Amino acid sequence: MTEEDFKLAIQNILMLQNNNDHCFARLQDQIDDLKQEIKDLNDLKTIFRLPNPNNKDRSYFETVDAELPTPEGE
Repeated sequence: MTEEDFKLAIQNILMLQNNNDHCFARLQDQIDDLKQEIKDLNDLKTIFRLPNPNNKDRSYFETVDAELPTPEGE
């Protein structure tokens, strides 16, 4: 390997490292954006109090259609 080949190889390694750093920064920004979106959606869920998914197939309450007693004296 000549000195010129060595310099070229080092330059390529540095370019790859720079590219990796750039890609990492972009990925980190995307991760941060997704975390914020998840937080916002969880806040909306809390605000609107969406039903618990575990209750999706829950049986209905028993209902009885009967007149309510009136208080005495009315």
